[in-house]
Amino acid sequence: MGMHLGIVAVKAEVGQLVAAFAACWPRHEPTARASLAGLEALDAWMRATQRQATAAAGSADNPGIDTFGFWQDGEWAVMFDPSYVQASDPRALAALSERFGLALSFILETSGGCAFFDAFEQGRRVRRIQSIDGAVASEGERLAQEAGLPAASYYVDETEQLQRAFGLTLLEQLPADHPVIGTACIDRTDYGALKKIRQARAPDAAAAPARKRSWWRFW
Repeated sequence: MGMHLGIVAVKAEVGQLVAAFAACWPRHEPTARASLAGLEALDAWMRATQRQATAAAGSADNPGIDTFGFWQDGEWAVMFDPSYVQASDPRALAALSERFGLALSFILETSGGCAFFDAFEQGRRVRRIQSIDGAVASEGERLAQEAGLPAASYYVDETEQLQRAFGLTLLEQLPADHPVIGTACIDRTDYGALKKIRQARAPDAAAAPARKRSWWRFW
């Protein structure tokens, strides 16, 4: 089945992170919010609420609806991003770190053999680790929380170890009734315009089927 993870964490109250979302990801307009109990309830709410935008159908007049989860984890406010798009946005992560001092991003996709970690502080990236099919590359100095992690490998075990080193709770270890905030956001990205750009650059792309965003599972 594979493991699929996309989270962003900042040291703040969860309400502060929810409030900062629209400013840091301005193409997403919050439109609905739900108070839920646990990740299973969040999963069901997300599946019922989201509407995918594709390159073929998505436009400013027919936007998609993306869904996200937020919760408090000790001193950390955590955002769950099932698409990985927001969790891999360096501009947004930099903006979050300007607000909260430190912003972390963990992405893990075992179906594709990929794992990524980013740390931003005061508006700049201070550490990045990426592993694709076992090939590991990194930027910045090793962080204190990486003590004990091998330099030549970074995947599932290392991702979990690094999360624990920062004091983050693994998803499967959150209480079943842990309070979670679900948010739905209108995606104002004009995928129709993006399609026209791609066609202009590569005419053969018009014949290719539109790709939908990948869905997710917690584990």
